Amino acid sequence: MNPDQLSHSNASNAAISTAFPMTITVAEPLKEFDGTKDAFISYLITTKTTLDTFSSPTVSVRRRFQDFVWLHNSLSRDFAACVVPPLPDRHRMEYITGDRFGPEFVEKRRASLQRFLTRLSRHPTLQRSEYFRIFLESREWNRESSLYRQKKSGDGVFENLGDALLNAFSKLKKPDEKFVEIKESVDKLEENLQTIDRLYQKIIKRQTDLEVDYRDFGSSIAGLGQLETGITAPLEQFGDTISKFADAWKRMTYREENGYLAQIRDYLTYCHCVKNVLKLRDQKQVDFEDLSEYLQNAHMERENLMNTGKSSTGISSFLRETVDNIKGVDQEQVKKERLQKLDSKIAELEKEVENSNDVSDQFSLEVAKEYEIFQTAKTIEMKDCLLAYADSHVEFYRQGVELWEEIIPILDDIKFQA
Repeated sequence: MNPDQLSHSNASNAAISTAFPMTITVAEPLKEFDGTKDAFISYLITTKTTLDTFSSPTVSVRRRFQDFVWLHNSLSRDFAACVVPPLPDRHRMEYITGDRFGPEFVEKRRASLQRFLTRLSRHPTLQRSEYFRIFLESREWNRESSLYRQKKSGDGVFENLGDALLNAFSKLKKPDEKFVEIKESVDKLEENLQTIDRLYQKIIKRQTDLEVDYRDFGSSIAGLGQLETGITAPLEQFGDTISKFADAWKRMTYREENGYLAQIRDYLTYCHCVKNVLKLRDQKQVDFEDLSEYLQNAHMERENLMNTGKSSTGISSFLRETVDNIKGVDQEQVKKERLQKLDSKIAELEKEVENSNDVSDQFSLEVAKEYEIFQTAKTIEMKDCLLAYADSHVEFYRQGVELWEEIIPILDDIKFQA
């Protein structure tokens, strides 16, 4: 990994403020190549920024979902120490049923892509990446993105893959308590979010059932008006009010399901991203611990060779020495050659251990900063999420008050007949 990409010293506490240098909106989904097998949805992305890495303070471009995938993969590959926010899952049931162009699905995806870009725009390192700039302002998108695919192809991929394979069955010998606590904190957050998700699905179902009941109730009242000829109009208006109240229920439920609940589920995926970076940090430490163990074994092997003339005391060492004696091999010369090889191996291992220690320490430092960024983002987004939830309820009850206040005079005008 490039040291410039690994290090982001600008991500200090001062940089993690709520005064962000850019705002991004994802809007106006448009179906392109309609009627063909190559049809897709593009989104208008408008960026307003004070960052000097951009050529203009305001820029608008159109991007499709695959372009978002390119951005996410590029950032994940070259900024492994960063918690790159998640994209909405492309393998959704809507794809299987062929409804990926439906308005509800498109709106869900648009909102999720909006959250993705907003999180990137608030990240002190990722917001200044060349990938992000190209994605947000390039007028020659296909050419520039292709150039970066060729330029960066393979960089960093095999290193991380190798780490994963080499350390797949290794465990930390000396876990860092700070990162153990971070992992436990993220686990608890994930558990709480899952509980909220589960409970709120029950609330959504209950609200949906209530909406249906209100509609049935309204229809029954209107039907009653057909029998009560003296008050037919007021009863029909009362039934209509109840139907409108059911519409308000539906709007509130929709806002909550596609806003509040969608963000909860989105944040569950965000937690997975944090845990993946924590796993990668552990792998860096395992690298250092394993190399340190190899170095220690090499020193022990050298010490045995110096003291006993043997690098080990096993059966293989005995057999090798027996064969050498039969061949008349000069044992002192053999010992000298083995010492030279061991010294060379130790010198190489010492450099590798030192380098691995530096990488592990630096990676740990960056991951600690990333957790601070995640915590700040979580606070801001949770606040916005809860405010939006409260607003949906305020709007619902405001509409309810207006509806019931409108029907009261109509009910008061009902005349009693002897």
